[in-house]
Amino acid sequence: MENRIKTAYEKALERLKKLNLDQVDTASLEYVPLGRSLAARFLQEKDFDLLGAIRGYIGTAARYVREGVEETLLQNLQLPRDEATMETNRRAMEGLLLLKENKSLLRQIFKELEYLFSYYAQAREHAYRNLKENFAARLASAQEALERQLGVRVRVEVEQHPLFQEEWLRLEGELASQYENILAEQKRKIRSLR
Repeated sequence: MENRIKTAYEKALERLKKLNLDQVDTASLEYVPLGRSLAARFLQEKDFDLLGAIRGYIGTAARYVREGVEETLLQNLQLPRDEATMETNRRAMEGLLLLKENKSLLRQIFKELEYLFSYYAQAREHAYRNLKENFAARLASAQEALERQLGVRVRVEVEQHPLFQEEWLRLEGELASQYENILAEQKRKIRSLR
């Protein structure tokens, strides 16, 4: 008999298996999360052997592990907000390239994604710069009035102003929503590949 303490998840799986429900695929409940954790580990550890870890499973278990890995990698493909996001995107693409058989078509989709990410980053930077310039011009008159009133030089940080931040969040959300649809379509194409 095993003396280790079981997690709530393990206990729930045991209870579910005892119920013997045909409609519930207990293997997916067990192995998809394992695949997700393997993908997370792959994204974090540069030397992690993802294929070697997947090869440790066979049959239905392997199919569900691959499913969990693929979904996690696809979820980590995101519109770039910074260099860290770009690095995660590159790593997720590496992992997907390991999983899929149709590598030439996948590479073509990745080229399209890289173009999308590059174009989005440029559009985002351009929108930020324009907003900052416009907001600075609007604040200039308020800054002058405040300087006259106080009799001292006042420095207003445009990017720290709450209205600027609020407007940037709104503008960034609008911009992202335009690109998210294209990204979702590319992810759908990747899912459909063998």
